[in-house]
Amino acid sequence: MTLSTHNTYPSVEALTIVFAEWLGELVASKDSFSIALSGGRTPIYLFDYLVTHYREKIDWQKIKFYWGDERCVPADHADSNFRAALEHLLAPLAIPAENIFRIQGEQDPADEAQRYAQVLRDTLPMTGGIPQVDLVLLGMGADGHTASLFPNRLDLLPSTQICEAVEHPESGQPRVTFTMELINQARYVAFLVTGADKAEKVRIITRGEKNSKLYPASYVNPRSGQLYWFFDEAAHPQP
Repeated sequence: MTLSTHNTYPSVEALTIVFAEWLGELVASKDSFSIALSGGRTPIYLFDYLVTHYREKIDWQKIKFYWGDERCVPADHADSNFRAALEHLLAPLAIPAENIFRIQGEQDPADEAQRYAQVLRDTLPMTGGIPQVDLVLLGMGADGHTASLFPNRLDLLPSTQICEAVEHPESGQPRVTFTMELINQARYVAFLVTGADKAEKVRIITRGEKNSKLYPASYVNPRSGQLYWFFDEAAHPQP
């Protein structure tokens, strides 16, 4: 499948169909595969679609699952990104426990950032001293944040750490997140961005407007050059 850097589809459903086919091709191209999942509504729709339509089309047993960020709540909490993935993807596909590497949101955030960074070092290939995930899946908030890298903490973007403990700028909820250093080391990075509330920041970031660097999503630039945006038309209206 040939994709452009920016790919816009008429609906979330259409976006999901294309992304799922692309994911299947990526997984099939390697003997083992690693993916970092994201939270939010769009990934849940994707997870449900994959379970329904790709249960037999993808060799799920060879995929290692990680998370690009996590809210610091117990694994069974309604806000947990892990719980959403477990219920909508991992459990329905019977992914073995040894292939699941969750951020332990119930732990102290700073300690967990260090522990999870070591998990990544221990279970992923290292490239340039940084663990390399095959595919990092990202969303983008209406404020231009991605993973849990927020506009009020641009100071974290040059971090040379692998993971950082952060707080949500409004709720103060602690989180653990991949750093930009780690995201940009991935073989592939894919944004799934849907909804009209994202359209302004999508325009600013994708056009490289002068204030684009106020938004963390604009700093995603994998060294591999393999960056792909998947939009619905609400998020990326076509002229």
